[in-house]
Amino acid sequence: MKEIKVLIADDHTLFRSGLQILLRNVEDIRLVAEACDGEEAISLFTAHQPDVILLDISMPKLDGIEVTRLIKSLNAQARILILTMHEQEDYLFRIMGAGADGYLLKNAEKDELLESIRCVADGKQFFSAPVFKMMAERYIHDAQQLGRGTSRAPEPPPARNSLAVRLTNREHEILNLIALGNTNPEIATKLFISPRTVDTHRTNLMQKLGIKNTAGLVRFAIEQGLASDSHH
Repeated sequence: MKEIKVLIADDHTLFRSGLQILLRNVEDIRLVAEACDGEEAISLFTAHQPDVILLDISMPKLDGIEVTRLIKSLNAQARILILTMHEQEDYLFRIMGAGADGYLLKNAEKDELLESIRCVADGKQFFSAPVFKMMAERYIHDAQQLGRGTSRAPEPPPARNSLAVRLTNREHEILNLIALGNTNPEIATKLFISPRTVDTHRTNLMQKLGIKNTAGLVRFAIEQGLASDSHH
């Protein structure tokens, strides 16, 4: 099992201490450093070369958006997971535009946090369920505005020729649940399978559809009319 080295950057001491305790007994994740401001985050990133940076947006000296840009300019392969209380669309699109690899809300459960760290370390993207919903609503809004001729085209889902791709019933179920903002553990519970099996199906879906990340799966599902509670 490959160990994932993690750097935490957050200006709240109690929050950092809570994360430290939470990660202490996790076999495959090791906390290597803690930063209390943006400048220290960059310095510790350079010194420790962590696999994943858990980064708050609101910090002294340099905020998380600027830290993300600077770290990505130092190392484009750096993996940055935003861990924040901000659920606003403006923050989401600004931080993703800066190059972040995931967006997790601070009220996440432990299992979702661990899943997000492993997911981002593995080169994938990860978003909290409310953030999924926000992205889906933005895509639908942009598509509706386009239909009225009042907006530029939203970025299309990566796979257009969906009818040429044959998905299994289980893959349809999982794609729908992903689009509704469910995490791997939540999907596993609903379908009575293991989270690892869900992750395997998720990977297979991306390969079949030619989609590189979860956000693309969400866009694809919305366009195909799969993002509906009626598919449960």
